[in-house]
Amino acid sequence: MENLYRVAVHYKNDNGFVEYQPDTKELKVILVNEAKRAEVEQFLTTEHTVNAPVNTIRDFEKYSFRPVESLSDLKLGLTRLWQKTGVHVDWSRPA
Repeated sequence: MENLYRVAVHYKNDNGFVEYQPDTKELKVILVNEAKRAEVEQFLTTEHTVNAPVNTIRDFEKYSFRPVESLSDLKLGLTRLWQKTGVHVDWSRPA
């Protein structure tokens, strides 16, 4: 059975999606704009360090992660996608 995660994204009028297979860690970004597609793929496969809450929303520690390594890390990376690439994640739109 396929355990596929998919979320809608868009850049200006270019609607697409990010698809992730947690079992194989395969990532696919679908956008017509080739430069933005490549930028999103690079962002989601590169290691990042962020301050993340540990026990409460006031308790932060540095956390290093590669979004493509797990579904929870992918979701964390997607929360930072728009700020870093200008590509918006449409969490509520079906993909």
